[in-house]
Amino acid sequence: MTKFQITVAEGQMAEWKQAADLDGVSVAELIRQTMSDRLRAKLAMSDPFESITGLVDVPDTDLSSRVDEILYA
Repeated sequence: MTKFQITVAEGQMAEWKQAADLDGVSVAELIRQTMSDRLRAKLAMSDPFESITGLVDVPDTDLSSRVDEILYA
């Protein structure tokens, strides 16, 4: 792990401690979990096709080779 230091407002630290206590984890673990969730959501938003991935289950993925057959059959 890498250690780093940040400065936060007094009110924030009190809120973080309260949230960590509710979850039964340390403030450091709460921050790690929260940042992991936030980064995962951010990365999912950066992929415009994420919401449609796996939407259609088609065994034949190269339909371009059969375009005439499909369109004019």
